[in-house]
Amino acid sequence: MSAPLAMRNQYSDLFGSSMLPVLEELFVAEMAQHPSRREQLFKVVGWDRDIWQSSEIHDLDLFNQVGEGSEYDFKRTKQGASKTFEMIKYGLGFSVSEEMVDDGKFDMIGDMVRKLARSGVESQEIQAMSIFNNAFTTETSADGVSVLNTAHTLPSGATFRNKLSVDADLSESSLQTALSDFETQFKGDTGIIYNIKPRILLVHPDNKRYAMELIGSDLKADTPNNNMNSLKGDGLVVVSSPHLTDADAWFLLGDKAETGLRIIQRKPLETKAAGADVGFNTDSISYKARYREKIGVTHAYGVFGSSGA
Repeated sequence: MSAPLAMRNQYSDLFGSSMLPVLEELFVAEMAQHPSRREQLFKVVGWDRDIWQSSEIHDLDLFNQVGEGSEYDFKRTKQGASKTFEMIKYGLGFSVSEEMVDDGKFDMIGDMVRKLARSGVESQEIQAMSIFNNAFTTETSADGVSVLNTAHTLPSGATFRNKLSVDADLSESSLQTALSDFETQFKGDTGIIYNIKPRILLVHPDNKRYAMELIGSDLKADTPNNNMNSLKGDGLVVVSSPHLTDADAWFLLGDKAETGLRIIQRKPLETKAAGADVGFNTDSISYKARYREKIGVTHAYGVFGSSGA
C-alpha cells in the first residue's frame, strides 16, 4: 500500500514537529481499518489511577410475606470477593531520519506508521483473547478459581458452574445444553436466578461457519429431518478470533455490561514524539505508540464455555 497522496505531495518538505500531524493522521487512519473485537466482548472502564478494585456484595434474601401491621425483615447484604487490577504499560516505537524524507522514502515512512498502528491493535486483541485461552486454567475470577469452572463458590457455601459438566465440541446438542445451563446455573447467594441472556457465541475461525449454520439455519443442523431450528430464535451473534489458541474451545457471553469481563483503561492507545525540538539533536524523529491498561475478570456470571472434547 503506497503512502497517502497528502503525505507525498503536500508534506514532502516537512520534517520534525511539522511532520507529526501527518504521522498521526496515518496512525489513526490505520487503526480505523481494524475494528476492535475485544470491545464487543469486554466492558471498557476508564480510570485515572494505578490500581482499580472491584468489591462484590451478594443478593438480599427473597421477599417474605408481610402481615397487616407487621414489621418488615431487614437484612444485610453479604460481602463477596474482591479483586485488584494493577495497570500495565505497553509500547513500541521507531525513528524516521531526515535523510528518509530528503530521499523521498514516503512509502517506507507511511508503512512504518501503519505497521506500528497495526501492532498496537493486534497486541490489544491478543491480550484480550488470552483471557479466554486461559479461562479454564490460570485466569481467575474474584472467587479465586478459574474463570470457567464447575465450582464457583458463594458465601453461603453454595456453588454454581459456568462450563459444561462434561466438556464437548461445539454441536447442536452441546449448544442446546449450554444455552439451558446459561439460563439455570447463574445463581446468587440466596438462590436468585440471574436472568442473563446469551448474546455472543465466541469461536475459533475453524468453527465460525459451522457456528453460523447452527444459529442461522432455518432448519436444525446436523440432521436430515426438517425440524425447525430453535437456535435461530435465540438472537446469538457469532464472533470469531484467530487469537483463540484452542480451535475446539467455544464460549457463550452475555451482554458485556452483565459479565465480569473488564478492560480497565488508564490510557488508550496513543502516539507520542520526542518533544518540542523533535529531531534537532539526531536529525531523526523518535515516534512511539503506547497504552496503559489491565484486562481481567471480576465475577464469573454471564460467561459460559467448553474446552472441547
